Amino acid sequence: MQLAIGDVVRDRGDMALATVAGMATNAEGNLVALQLSGGGVRLTAPYDLDLVARHSQPPSAAHTVVAVLVLVVALAAASIGWRSAQELGAGWPLAFLTGLGCCTAVKLAYDSWVRLTRPRRFRV
Repeated sequence: MQLAIGDVVRDRGDMALATVAGMATNAEGNLVALQLSGGGVRLTAPYDLDLVARHSQPPSAAHTVVAVLVLVVALAAASIGWRSAQELGAGWPLAFLTGLGCCTAVKLAYDSWVRLTRPRRFRV
């Protein structure tokens, strides 16, 4: 199971809902630190947990601006790729695929950046 700090889990022992506060290791293996609703912290084995909800932050204004800029750059790259392929004498199917490839290359770079900057999940 992969957990991130802030994920909501249910302890199978007493069916209590809690959020993941951290990880701890001891001689027996990994333990998950849970923050209960009353403010207490409890260490629990990961096999005793059921994932209820993933923690996700809403996109910030900066992320929204970057996403719009990436969309504009991807459309510009697709247009340039399409036009360049047509000027070199390619038919419309090849020109379309060239534009699609240019757009996909920009999107792939953006998706890689998002994957590297999102919250980490830990295997427990």
